[in-house]
Amino acid sequence: MPNSMNKLLLLFIFCLSTSAFAQQACLCSQNFDFAYQKLKNNYAGWDDKVRPDNQAAFEKLSAEIKEKANSISNDRECYFLLKKWIDFFQDGHVFITPLSPYPIDESPEVIAARAAKVPVVSFTETSFMRYLKENESRLASIEGIWESEDKDYRVGIVRDKKDTRKFQGFLLADRNAQWKAGKVKFEMIQVAPLRYTTKYYYADFAAETSLTREVKNFLVIENIYKFSKVSPTPNELINDEDNRQKILDYRVEQLDKETALVVLPPFTLINGPDYINDMINRNKSILDNSPNLIIDLRNNPGGDDAAYESLFPYINTQTIVRRGGLFKATFENTVSIRHELEAIKVHAGYRARLTPKLQQVLRLMEANSGSFVKGPDKEFPLVNIAPNPKKVAFIVNKNTASTAEQFILEAKQSKKTLVFGENTKGLADYIEVREWGMPCYGWRVAFAMAKSARLPQNPIDNIGIAPDIKISEKEADWVEFVRNYLKK
Repeated sequence: MPNSMNKLLLLFIFCLSTSAFAQQACLCSQNFDFAYQKLKNNYAGWDDKVRPDNQAAFEKLSAEIKEKANSISNDRECYFLLKKWIDFFQDGHVFITPLSPYPIDESPEVIAARAAKVPVVSFTETSFMRYLKENESRLASIEGIWESEDKDYRVGIVRDKKDTRKFQGFLLADRNAQWKAGKVKFEMIQVAPLRYTTKYYYADFAAETSLTREVKNFLVIENIYKFSKVSPTPNELINDEDNRQKILDYRVEQLDKETALVVLPPFTLINGPDYINDMINRNKSILDNSPNLIIDLRNNPGGDDAAYESLFPYINTQTIVRRGGLFKATFENTVSIRHELEAIKVHAGYRARLTPKLQQVLRLMEANSGSFVKGPDKEFPLVNIAPNPKKVAFIVNKNTASTAEQFILEAKQSKKTLVFGENTKGLADYIEVREWGMPCYGWRVAFAMAKSARLPQNPIDNIGIAPDIKISEKEADWVEFVRNYLKK
């Protein structure tokens, strides 16, 4: 089942919990006992993870966690204790979900130390306006005053006095005691015309590096923030086509007359299949007339495996087969599937797509309790090989995970696909994730009730899918790297 169904099923899954959230007296051990029982009985990876060679270590860890949990009633303390046990399985599809995330607290001293390393410029908004006016004829296009799309930030961007490739974006007004006017919010290095590598500082001064695109009066710091230019008055403003093709996070962009770029949303997106199908249909002329297609899957966490199916006609050179998983046939797993079948009755799209598969799996599980049963394969027949694209390139990184990795494995059945980037996350061996409501704190525990038919011969968990062509982390613009490669 696609992970995006999880939210839809929560009301039903909560019914599976054996006790209510409102208990006045809760011990951490209640949640530990619950998680231990659910995983041992129903998690498809249990026997692969708890083996003769590590059984003693696992039992020792479990006993230690249980003993500590007996004296803990604080939910936050309990969460991080149980996480140590969950981490034993080394499976991102085994996790506990609290009502709200528990941040890892850092001391004020640690944050202050990071803050001290972030540069400060001497401009105020008034003095920077004067600088812009006095140097108007010599300004780089990126220099000026910019405002974030959500209006939260107003920054100045100025060229470095020593290195003409470097720019600093700094606050024009105080935000708090640590973020004063002049504090640098991001540092930029120009790597190509209208392209910059950007080191962006978050509220706690932790940094992330990203690529920034300058599109007329817009700056797009990819996956972080967007800014529009306020002053000096921009010479050219973005139009509707610019917004669709270059500004939107998820888009189809005509890079040149030979190359199209598709940047896909996470497959957890509500109505993801419809959203992506509409995006593909609206840009059909671009895709149909581009010999080279780049599909950007970086930072895609996966989700609904139906989300990307509308791209198969542009990818396949033969029938693509999605192999069914191996489901662990237990009573509680059949309960999960029955509740799921009930939940999707009111959702026509999910009902039509998932009911036949779930009913077949349910029949097999009920007839073969205690064993693994194989879910049905799904085929995507080749109707005809599209004239374009002739080459399909995927860009992946260490955060490409789960169903996004499944997309890669399925697309590699085509003869015209290549994968660029770095090893993916490695999170697609244990699948069909379901959640159960826990006895205390309103938490849920999630685990996979099935495993991939690739196992044990071809595991990818904690390994990832290796790219056909590796891209160095030093390469600033991965899309440009792939575009040039495909032109060779």
